Amino acid sequence: MDDIASIFKAADKDNSGTLTVQEFQDVVDDILVRYPQLEIYLKNKHLRDVKDLLKDPEGKDIKEVDIEGFKLALSQVDSQAKSLPATAQVAAQQGAYLSRCFNRREHCKDNPEGPQRFVGAGRHSFAPFRYKHLGQFAPLGGEQAAAELPGDWVSIGRSTQWLWYSVYASKQVSW
Repeated sequence: MDDIASIFKAADKDNSGTLTVQEFQDVVDDILVRYPQLEIYLKNKHLRDVKDLLKDPEGKDIKEVDIEGFKLALSQVDSQAKSLPATAQVAAQQGAYLSRCFNRREHCKDNPEGPQRFVGAGRHSFAPFRYKHLGQFAPLGGEQAAAELPGDWVSIGRSTQWLWYSVYASKQVSW
């Protein structure tokens, strides 16, 4: 919520106290970089465009929105965000992201990866963490397993058990 005022101020080019749809569209790319949950929300709600967020309760387009309406639209997105699962897959990706941030800390002071318009107090030096689900396995017993992999690929059986063994074994070795 702290960023909303700075985003609104950067977007309101004519200092009218309201954002037109065009002004909102001009900062959308930076918002999507800083807040990947907005992109996920749009996909989950089957919204074609970010301007679909700027609608009144009846679903009619709004020509201008004030800061309260802007807060309401973005807080609605934030309230729908789900936390990441507490799994090793998430922890490994977060660890790799954090090490990348530490390794690039000096470089990013001069060349921030985050949205340029909202750099402010240096809080946006790095692009935000994005989790990529790589799938999951579950042993079923009797030398069978189930797998769910990206692309809605699901498999059950003995061959899936061997796939699980190979993935598990490959994760045990570090070069």
